[in-house]
Amino acid sequence: MLKSAFWSNFAFTPAKMRKIIGVFCLLYFFYPAHTQQLTNEFVKLVWQDDFQKLDSTWAQQSTADNFFIGSSEGFEVWRKSKRTGFFTFALIVKEFRIFDASLQFVFDGKGSSENSAGLVLQAQPDGAGALIVEVNRKKQFRIRRAASHRIMPQTDPNGGWRKPDKKIKGDAVTLSVKTNDKVYAVYINGIYVHTFMEIEYSKGWIGLYVGPETPVIYKNITVKIDDEASSLLEAATAYPDDRKSLSLATTRLKEVIQKKDLHITELEDQLEDQTGLNYKADSVLLKQSQEAVARVDELEDELEKANADKLALEKELLKLQQFKNSAADSYGGNVAENLININEELRLELHKSKKSNEELETGLLKQQAQVAEWIKKINQLENFSEDSKTTIQYQRSQLMWKDSVTREQQKNIKSLEKVVKEADKDKKQSSIRPG
Repeated sequence: MLKSAFWSNFAFTPAKMRKIIGVFCLLYFFYPAHTQQLTNEFVKLVWQDDFQKLDSTWAQQSTADNFFIGSSEGFEVWRKSKRTGFFTFALIVKEFRIFDASLQFVFDGKGSSENSAGLVLQAQPDGAGALIVEVNRKKQFRIRRAASHRIMPQTDPNGGWRKPDKKIKGDAVTLSVKTNDKVYAVYINGIYVHTFMEIEYSKGWIGLYVGPETPVIYKNITVKIDDEASSLLEAATAYPDDRKSLSLATTRLKEVIQKKDLHITELEDQLEDQTGLNYKADSVLLKQSQEAVARVDELEDELEKANADKLALEKELLKLQQFKNSAADSYGGNVAENLININEELRLELHKSKKSNEELETGLLKQQAQVAEWIKKINQLENFSEDSKTTIQYQRSQLMWKDSVTREQQKNIKSLEKVVKEADKDKKQSSIRPG
């Protein structure tokens, strides 16, 4: 019953048959134009950069995920993150509509065959979407569409990577993309490889793309326009004629039909898989849908937080850029050279300090040896002092004993003198008495 109700939506009524026949007639008339290379002559150069002067043109930064710096070889970019690539745009951006954009680059050093780099096209100023055309180390190419915070390959299978029909030679890569009337032709090293369509974005910014874990050196970027085609496009936009409107409508119808065919095929596969199953599948799908909506809400919150962090980082980057510019003005404009000179001076000062430290350490060792000798002599003197002290104490005791003996002898002498004096006195008195 479900299957019959589904297919009833595609019943071929006479009105629907007329519409389908009209669509196929339009596709028959216009489709060959979209499978060929563009014939426009893009001769007017409107943007060229050889990446030799990055100041005030491209942002140089060094973070945990990115290392972007200028050198004599070009704009050296290393995306260190293993999960995602990175877009970078010139500090002063311009919008382009009909153009021939060409980017020259070379992969730096050794890396994975999946290392990739390329162009970001039709990037919307509000961040709503963009196109990515990239080339990897194996000279394979891939076209992806960034929209609604998702990046989806425009080519299948193998993750969107495709090998050109002709062999691409050389290490350097020149990726060129020409576009007019929503048709894009891709060239690698001058060899045509693919044509695709994009009906939603008619104009936007052009920038650089670097894939995950990819070191690359951008050498040159140019953008050329076709004055005649640009003026015709502007005139058609202001005063669209029937043929222009018909072409645009045909392009949109072709895209819608392709999507409808894919959707019908998917629905048919789902119906075949669900044959004989009960209605529990509906509850499972409902639960999955609810979980997906909740996850989308979480991702939107994370996105808002990431945008706030990005804004803070951009402000910090602006401060660092201003500091760098002021440093460049203070040191004659060549910051890298002055940093090298400062580093050399610091290295010489470090060498002198190291030598001075060695001399100080040698002197300190000598002083420590001398102090040890002095300590040894002090200990000897202390021992000698103890011996002298003992000797002095002994001599003092001897002197005190001798003094006591002397005093006793003096007392005896005085006693004897007194006896002698008394004896003399008695003798004198006895001699005076008469016989």
